[in-house]
Amino acid sequence: MSREVLQKMSEHRSEKIGSESDKSGDPRERYSENSAVEKRRERIYDDVISMVTRIIDLSPTDITPQTDILYDLGLDSLQIYELVVDLEDMYDIRLPDEDLERLHTVSDVVDLVYTMSA
Repeated sequence: MSREVLQKMSEHRSEKIGSESDKSGDPRERYSENSAVEKRRERIYDDVISMVTRIIDLSPTDITPQTDILYDLGLDSLQIYELVVDLEDMYDIRLPDEDLERLHTVSDVVDLVYTMSA
């Protein structure tokens, strides 16, 4: 092959590689939306844990996303009401009664607050 053909092939390959990397963008930017969502969910989770540990005497490390609000934490109706009011005040939302009936785990609470405050 001639030197000119090799040069053109090399230039074409460089252009192709450059155009592919332009499409994907900066890796940090590609995941920024997902990481923002995860950060927001983590903040809500931390707030829920903080509220629960304020309501009952329990270590935050004893609570996981799968912890059941009624059975594992043993919250009574007044404590659940206090948690709901605190969440509504903190996030300036209104949690519908029909949605509250479907909440079982801490993760369910985080999902509902995330959805209602979006």
